[in-house]
Amino acid sequence: MTTQVHRLTDASEDEEPADASGDELLRVTPSTKPVLVRLVVIVVAGLAAIGVFLRRPELLGDREVTNIALLATQLLVGIGVVRQLSQYVVLRHTEYVVTPTVVTTTYELLGRSKARQVPFERVRSHELNQSRVENALDHGTIMLNQGLGDLRLRNVREPFDVYDVIKEQAQT
Repeated sequence: MTTQVHRLTDASEDEEPADASGDELLRVTPSTKPVLVRLVVIVVAGLAAIGVFLRRPELLGDREVTNIALLATQLLVGIGVVRQLSQYVVLRHTEYVVTPTVVTTTYELLGRSKARQVPFERVRSHELNQSRVENALDHGTIMLNQGLGDLRLRNVREPFDVYDVIKEQAQT
């Protein structure tokens, strides 16, 4: 597996630049590990709850109430699994690129491409957040606020290194 964070330096004359302008500072692909951890937790907890409801049909006083709770649990587990799987697929096809002037997120799936750029001159604030799962895995989410919404770089490996590059560019 390749490293997810690539710091790009000036290319020698024999090498081609990483992009057409040759000014890429950083290219990052998000990690899917936090999504997979959450998926496993949802499945294990959901199966445990479903098992309890099936083994003890009188748990909530009446079989009908327990059956309703069982159906609700199955529905919630199903929604959680679908949500995590869709996040997994999106993250597998996403890339973040930092240049001296903009941060770009690109997403390509099934022939459809989507890109969003935030110029550093419009960035009003930037922050790094880590959930407990992300912290344990040394991942994080970087948010760039431009006033009309924010751009999120989700599940970035080595988030403090990436954040330092972004912070440096935002301050210049």
